[in-house]
Amino acid sequence: MSFRLHIWHAFVAGFAGGLFAFAVGREVWWAFARRPAGIVISEALSAIGLLRWIDTTLITGIAAVIAAFVSVRAVHQQIASERKMEEDRIVAQHAASRAVLPLVLSRICRYAKGTGTTLNIALKRCQGEALPRSVKLSEIPDPPNTAIDSLKEFIQFSNTADRRFVADLLSDIQVHSARLEGMILEREQGRPVLALNLEEYIFDAAEIYGRASALFDYARGENNSMPSTLYAEDIFPALSAFEIWDSSREVLIGRIARRHQADPARRDNH
Repeated sequence: MSFRLHIWHAFVAGFAGGLFAFAVGREVWWAFARRPAGIVISEALSAIGLLRWIDTTLITGIAAVIAAFVSVRAVHQQIASERKMEEDRIVAQHAASRAVLPLVLSRICRYAKGTGTTLNIALKRCQGEALPRSVKLSEIPDPPNTAIDSLKEFIQFSNTADRRFVADLLSDIQVHSARLEGMILEREQGRPVLALNLEEYIFDAAEIYGRASALFDYARGENNSMPSTLYAEDIFPALSAFEIWDSSREVLIGRIARRHQADPARRDNH
């Protein structure tokens, strides 16, 4: 049965062999330098059985090599143990983050529904291409900061493949929140809120709602595969959640269909 030595094992064997060869070579050189060759050879033959050629230097060297090997092995074992503990900690933290994920996603869906419904009401009150200054804009829900922190923690303890979809959800929330803050600021400065922009913001909210909804099967443990693509069918239910039933529904459906591919495994149910 053949086997391959690890690099460290080969080093130890080579080092020990080198010490052995050095010690033997030194003794041979000293012996021939001090006495006639015949006497040296005769004494060498009689001493082989007694192993008198092994001196303190050789024994000390071998002991040092063995001690170094034991020390390095202990360090490697400690590193492996610490790595295993860290891996176990990450797995446990990921499991804990996944356990609360349904609650986090529910909070995000409520946020998306709140902003989408508010924006839809504003869109219905538009006259022409803009929302009149006389129409009071309903209060926009605040971003779900606690849920955002939970998603960040989930990403931190997830593998690379599971991070992208959740990271995109975080990005959508941040962009949506920034756009709404900008809209409120512009309105306070006397600038008009355009109906076209309101439709775009509703679309943003629908994407957030759809992406969060698409994660529920994974969060509940019904599917261990993280979604990789946001399909149009994931987003369509948001329009009903936002109570969009007028002509703007068809406009938004068309926009969703243009920006997101259809899921071949699901029938069109919007």
